[in-house]
Amino acid sequence: MSSKIKLVIFSAGLIGLLALTGSAFAQSNNPTGLPQVGPNTVGGLVGVIINLVRWVYIIFFILAVLFILFAAFTYLGAAGDEAKIAKAKNQIIYAIVAIVVALLAVGFQTIARDFLITTPAV
Repeated sequence: MSSKIKLVIFSAGLIGLLALTGSAFAQSNNPTGLPQVGPNTVGGLVGVIINLVRWVYIIFFILAVLFILFAAFTYLGAAGDEAKIAKAKNQIIYAIVAIVVALLAVGFQTIARDFLITTPAV
């Protein structure tokens, strides 16, 4: 398996685990004992979306920093090899794209909050 596929699988698994941690520690106020699935209100849905976007934002920034560090080591170890230098430059471009996606995630969080939470008319 290539390292990119391993990274995608690892990232997807990490996001899945982080998404499940909130429900693992949840307390139930359900008197019937039946499992409750999903949020009960629009505000609850917005909260879930905000938390998910926040985790994606953090993960993207962590991955971007790791990619930049890996690209720096590749660039330093290139020893004049043009192929390795080009590879390092591409990795830095990918890291910058990850940072831009993370910043867009924050913008999406704001848009989702403003769109889904309405203020009552006076």
